[in-house]
Amino acid sequence: MLAVSSVAFGQTDTIPSPATQIVTTRHRIDVGWRTVAYTARAGLLPIRLNDTGEPRGYIFFVAYTADRTPREAPRPLTFAWNGGPGSNALLLHLSALGPRRLTDDGEAGGRAGSIALEDNEATWLDATDVVFLDPIGTGFSRPARPEYADDFYGVLGDIAATVEFIRTYRTRFDAWDAPVYLAGESYGVWRAAGAAESMERAGQRVAGLVLISGGIPFGPVVPDEMRTALFIPARTATAFYHHKLSADLQTDRDRAVAESERWARTVYAPALGRLDSLTREERAMIAAQLARFTGLDVAHIDQKTLIVDRQFLLDTLLGAGRGSLGRFDTRQVGAGPADRAAEARRRALVNRYLRKELGFKTDLVYQGLESGYSSAANPASVNERWKYDQGDPNVPVLARNTDGPPGSTPPWLRRAMDLDPALRTFVATGLYDSLNSCPANSYLLSRLTPGDAGITFRCYESGHMMYEDRQPRLDLARDVRRFYSDRGRR
Repeated sequence: MLAVSSVAFGQTDTIPSPATQIVTTRHRIDVGWRTVAYTARAGLLPIRLNDTGEPRGYIFFVAYTADRTPREAPRPLTFAWNGGPGSNALLLHLSALGPRRLTDDGEAGGRAGSIALEDNEATWLDATDVVFLDPIGTGFSRPARPEYADDFYGVLGDIAATVEFIRTYRTRFDAWDAPVYLAGESYGVWRAAGAAESMERAGQRVAGLVLISGGIPFGPVVPDEMRTALFIPARTATAFYHHKLSADLQTDRDRAVAESERWARTVYAPALGRLDSLTREERAMIAAQLARFTGLDVAHIDQKTLIVDRQFLLDTLLGAGRGSLGRFDTRQVGAGPADRAAEARRRALVNRYLRKELGFKTDLVYQGLESGYSSAANPASVNERWKYDQGDPNVPVLARNTDGPPGSTPPWLRRAMDLDPALRTFVATGLYDSLNSCPANSYLLSRLTPGDAGITFRCYESGHMMYEDRQPRLDLARDVRRFYSDRGRR
């Protein structure tokens, strides 16, 4: 593939302001059988207080729009972000779906650890224009004043800022005719679903959502007992990968996972529903089966709660002294020491791409990639300052040992679909992601009515960041292209 660029160099403001320059560059890339010519824009857009027009914050974005003739219909326009909360958009931008990708040459047979920035064969640009945005407090995005930060560091304020950014972008670049899609990963799924509902209520139609590794925010469709139980088949897949299952289960992974799922649905979930009335013998039987399907020693199963703690399993499955499994990809063992040379190379490539190839010249620190000066000795991160204010204000938020953020998940997607039955959703999950469960998502969808047929779900041979592996990355791009091409059909 070939990419060339013509960069218009210009110094942007060191401090974000409404006058900060938005820079435009031209590029070409070969995607499959055709060449896509596209325009890249990089800059900041203000988030203004409606009452006064005063900027309260500035959101940095990078937008890629493919060339089209004046007679061509507007292309889909996808706004994309990562999660955290408090993460910039680099993973989706430069590892997953943008036209350029940070890659380890070892993936292509070269020297492992040799990081490069190359054309992305799995880019979504041939199917949709894409705008990557960094939430305020990440990347180059900043509150206009320090005291405004708390306006954005919470579930509801973050959703409101996202919706306002989308409105501003569509106004600034005359994109009101384009079908709008929202794509989020991990916590970004909350941002996408919440923004979709808010936009629909404001009369701004959303054509579709792409929800990656963050579940399906549909409300209390699945009882807590069943949701807990359906994480066990995912743990079975992990135990199979590490050869920790008994001999009869270790011969066929799909059969082992299917058997685990049947037991979880028909025996384990009902048992959790009547936990207080279980006899000692019933508890012992449940514990034995939990050990069988997770690869843990039965002595490690808490017969009081009968819950397999996620972190405990990650730390214990391989045995003492053999390392912990990865939280985001349970096939991985141990984080290992940081490769400082690789991290420095990555920082240099990202900075060079944003500041030189895309031409966004600024002295600002790109937060989440590098560190800058602070007047506080140990400033709290965006994540540490985050307010989970999405629930009933009269009910205290409890941080429990669950697989999701604190507080309940509102039925954002359910309400958005009620407002617009034509809304379509694509859900992607990795089999080896300890934070999500393919069987749980499948079960949730099986409980929906025929009127909810606009949700498509795919499970990939991957972890949380499914695009880190080449084949899942290509599979995801193929499935998403099909999702966009089917946008006129329900």
